[in-house]
Amino acid sequence: MEDTESSSRVLDFTRTQSQSQSQIQSRFSREQRQKIEVYNEVLHRLKHLNVAETNLPGFEDELWAHFHGLPVRYAVNVNVERVQDVLMHKRLLNMTRNPSIRHAIDVRLVQVHSTSGGNCSSSGHSNFQREVDAQYSDYPSKHSVHPPPAFGSSPDVELTLEFNQLHVQDRHDNVNDNRLYSRAMHDITISTYDKPKNLSQLSSLLSEIGLNIQEAHVFSTIDGYSLGVFVVDGFALEETEQLRNKLLKKITRLEGLPTAETAS
Repeated sequence: MEDTESSSRVLDFTRTQSQSQSQIQSRFSREQRQKIEVYNEVLHRLKHLNVAETNLPGFEDELWAHFHGLPVRYAVNVNVERVQDVLMHKRLLNMTRNPSIRHAIDVRLVQVHSTSGGNCSSSGHSNFQREVDAQYSDYPSKHSVHPPPAFGSSPDVELTLEFNQLHVQDRHDNVNDNRLYSRAMHDITISTYDKPKNLSQLSSLLSEIGLNIQEAHVFSTIDGYSLGVFVVDGFALEETEQLRNKLLKKITRLEGLPTAETAS
């Protein structure tokens, strides 16, 4: 009797283990398919745009290695219409793999769009919202001035500040107000060595400069590097180069590293 029960338990354990392995393989296959689909789309767009880099020997393998080395959420969330951003991410990570550089930074202006939806009226409109309305009222004339961020808001965002959603609610009025706002911000991409509390350290670094982080994405590669993308405000828009220089000095002191190079 004991032998029968023992055999039954062994069979149950084997069956459960087999099912678990099957689920892991299924998830792995699904994630690989997602990466492959995005990789193919990005490669197609790059070739369609006649990007010279696509004609270099081994480019397709290098591009696939880029996607393969990052988590699946990178492929899922990256804006495939901004294929130049994928090349920039690839370039920064490659720079960081050079021991003489160790980290690399890119700073650019992006146009961030958001919809303000909520119940509001003229009597209940807050001073804060009036300031926001005034700042964003020129959306039609400015919405295409700068490219969009490399990543859009998603459930996988590590850090999103709630006040950036600009939702205003008036309990005394049920009028629905949905408007599309546009605002220029800085998009900062930092490539460095991966380490514990990397997001916290980078966030503190940005805060020390006086930047307000509106959104952040941080991805770890399989070979020990990190790619962080931050959408921020709080710095004069026309001073992109000055912001880059401040970041380079800060990250050098933070990590105790020699002078770093930046992406062009």
